[in-house]
Amino acid sequence: GLDAGTSSTRFPVDLYEDKDNTYVRAELPGVTREDINVEVVDGYLTIAATRKTPATAEGQPEQTVAFNRSVNVSDTVQADKVSAAYENGVLTVTLPKREEAKPKKITVAVK
Repeated sequence: GLDAGTSSTRFPVDLYEDKDNTYVRAELPGVTREDINVEVVDGYLTIAATRKTPATAEGQPEQTVAFNRSVNVSDTVQADKVSAAYENGVLTVTLPKREEAKPKKITVAVK
């Protein structure tokens, strides 16, 4: 292929959920934790990462590959409670569901 020298900037992500959370799992081997940026904006979870390939003895220059994925996360997510962990080349983002997305009765005090 013509693009043999360029790395694809998309990476596989898995989405799964249980009753409390939605999870997004991304494999980002060779990326350091400092080079990963995770944010939730307007209902989208965006994962951005950069991987630096050092210059080689054969004269290959240092290369930086940027990865970017946006995943549509529903508005049932508590954006301010999102957490992410990176371990062994795998990034796992936990998106807690809003309380109102869970079947639950809430009693409101009348003042």
